[in-house]
Amino acid sequence: MLGLDNLFVIRAVVAPCYLEPSFTSSKVTEAVSGETVEIIDLKGDWLFIKQDDGYESWIKDFYGTIQKEPFLSDHMSVEISSIPFGARLKLNDNRYFTVNGAEYKFNDDAPVKLDEPPKPSNIIINARKLTGCPYRWGGKTSLGFDCSGFVQTVYLSAGILLPRDCWQQSNFVIDKKIEGNLSKPGDLHFFGENGKISHVGISTGGLGLIHCQGWVKEESFLEHEKKYNNRLADMYMHTCSVELNLNT
Repeated sequence: MLGLDNLFVIRAVVAPCYLEPSFTSSKVTEAVSGETVEIIDLKGDWLFIKQDDGYESWIKDFYGTIQKEPFLSDHMSVEISSIPFGARLKLNDNRYFTVNGAEYKFNDDAPVKLDEPPKPSNIIINARKLTGCPYRWGGKTSLGFDCSGFVQTVYLSAGILLPRDCWQQSNFVIDKKIEGNLSKPGDLHFFGENGKISHVGISTGGLGLIHCQGWVKEESFLEHEKKYNNRLADMYMHTCSVELNLNT
């Protein structure tokens, strides 16, 4: 009998998560290498899980192992390599290891420590490292992002845990609305239609943003700007300050 204290440790590089326990169901998010998730329920060889951000979904059991103890990750990779930006790592004797015991050797950017005080100045730095990464529905690593997965992963690399979906992210910071043209780098621009949030991007200052739409890129929704995106301008809903939210 499965107890509620059972954990599932992700051992694949990246694992898709679904709305229902079926590969024909909609993919809604991903779990990444080294992530430990809580098992809520199971159905055959599918597990209903909850991630650190509270997001719940179904995952196939062959993407990891069921165990009593978590993988005690304390760092996260921030380079694009065979180990994607976002994978969890363990530091031991000044060496970084993946959940499967392989040593991770970085080139330029050392992994960042998880559970450190927020460093908003790292948001744009880390976001720009991901320029060109492809869009993938439900994605949240450099192997492919959706819009809110990109935002969530970048913010986590700066020590800030945001909810998973763009509408949840909007709700998280909604009490810190500001004028879009007054936004600072690292704030969030939200977009949608008929009052429903469907897209999010990270402000680069004013009405500029870096976001994942087709791929990770920098654009603007200020008319006459070189990288003006009129579709974003038509869909713009509001902007929220992350710095003000952190200072609450």
